[in-house]
Amino acid sequence: MAHADSIYYHVSAGDTLWGLSVKFGTTVDNIKRANHLTTDSLSVNQLLIIPKAFHTVGTGDYLTVLAKKYGTTVEGIKLANNLNSDATFLGQTLIIPVLIGSGPTIGQAQEVIQAPPQNPTISTYTVVSGDSLSVIAKRFGTTVEVLKSTNQLTSDFLRVGQILSIPQTANEVQKPVSERPLESVPSQEPANVQYTVAAGDTLWGISAKFTVSLDTLRIANKLPNDLLHIGQTLIIPNGQAGVTAPTVSTEPTASSNLEETTYTVVPGDTLFSIAKRYNLTVNQLKQANQLTSDNLHVGQLLTVQMASAAKDTGRGGAVTAPDPALPGPSAAPGIDLATIQKNLQILGYYTVPTMTGSYDATTTQAIKTFQADYSLPVTGTINEATNTAINHAVIKKELVTDTAKYRGVPYKWGGVTPNGFDCSGFVYYMFNQHGVNMSRNTSEGLFKTGTPIDRSHLQPGDLVFFAVNTPGTISHVGFYLGDNQFISATSSNGIAIQPLDSGYWGKYYVGAKRVY
Repeated sequence: MAHADSIYYHVSAGDTLWGLSVKFGTTVDNIKRANHLTTDSLSVNQLLIIPKAFHTVGTGDYLTVLAKKYGTTVEGIKLANNLNSDATFLGQTLIIPVLIGSGPTIGQAQEVIQAPPQNPTISTYTVVSGDSLSVIAKRFGTTVEVLKSTNQLTSDFLRVGQILSIPQTANEVQKPVSERPLESVPSQEPANVQYTVAAGDTLWGISAKFTVSLDTLRIANKLPNDLLHIGQTLIIPNGQAGVTAPTVSTEPTASSNLEETTYTVVPGDTLFSIAKRYNLTVNQLKQANQLTSDNLHVGQLLTVQMASAAKDTGRGGAVTAPDPALPGPSAAPGIDLATIQKNLQILGYYTVPTMTGSYDATTTQAIKTFQADYSLPVTGTINEATNTAINHAVIKKELVTDTAKYRGVPYKWGGVTPNGFDCSGFVYYMFNQHGVNMSRNTSEGLFKTGTPIDRSHLQPGDLVFFAVNTPGTISHVGFYLGDNQFISATSSNGIAIQPLDSGYWGKYYVGAKRVY
């Protein structure tokens, strides 16, 4: 239980950094930064500072001014930053803490939320693309309400890579498989095959070998994540929808061997975008590189493991090293031209219904047009820069399409959830919802990031900026939608679409940035 003016949150059983970030409208990275945490692990009764913001001291930024601005107290700021006096200095970065305990007592609320049915055993599950709370609840024989309660979720929204706590009652854990709900017993089909995990195996590699989807393997084996260990026995289900039911030996073969390549992280990369590029999962990348978080830095080298069967072969059928002098998919490791064509089709550049996987005239022209639109060297062939830009463009197209669901959501200063957004909070929420790991920032801070984009080269998903209150001082940001329109969180209409160069906003437009 916390005093009304306390800056410390007491960690309770079942708390996770993700759950706390959603509860208090901040980010996991910000909580870790404020508390100097190096892992996502928490312990019961641990004291945490929940940051409302990180403020860089400027002229006139006295503690009393900051306390009033952020709705906190001078003593709270001093305590969060170990200050012995009210003195600050220019350029100093201060943690602005959330005051814990205002409104209903935190301890009381947790007693209701966290009352565990039948002494639950907690396991974890990492969210993948296509997951929803209802899908995950069905997979693990629980309910959406229990999942939301256990993880302190305030909405049904999930993000790729999010780690969920999965409760299972002691009675359910102890039941034999034959007595558990039918949806969790696909392994009882008589035609199923058992496979023993060998060194170098990944769930993706096994799924490719047996022509079984990753979800089918996860459900059949009740896997909370994609991690495997040598000697583990997996059920390979046959006769189910989408499964070809091959008759195969469980001994490892050459086709299950993995080929490794190295990828260098460039600005804008995330684990999600890299995993999507190589047809892997975030967990597979993290496992191969022994990563404990989703954070990357520019220039970082990542090991990418791919099934050898998926690599290009030479004329004799043997695996050959890519020849950079030749055009085509082999010009860059991990790039599949058929996938490029599909993505260009999604973006409206490739108009042929069939993915040929070759550099024909239509493909070359589509690539050239895309490169010209995105201010890239116009070569008509794919390199890492063009491939990254295409992947990012697909994600941003999905993002701007998804913004339509939030039209009319009210404006809320500092808001980062569908209960209410401010302009930069809406940008932060939408990017993270689509797997782009973005830290919370202000519109002015966002304007200092990314690549400047000329108005004539604006593309969907680019950020557009406005100086409303003071000329030259950024105070508003939104997503460019195309057709000279943008969408943003406005104080008058909430999330709304507006013309870019006319009406109220036209006179305040300053510029655009491509931050992803």
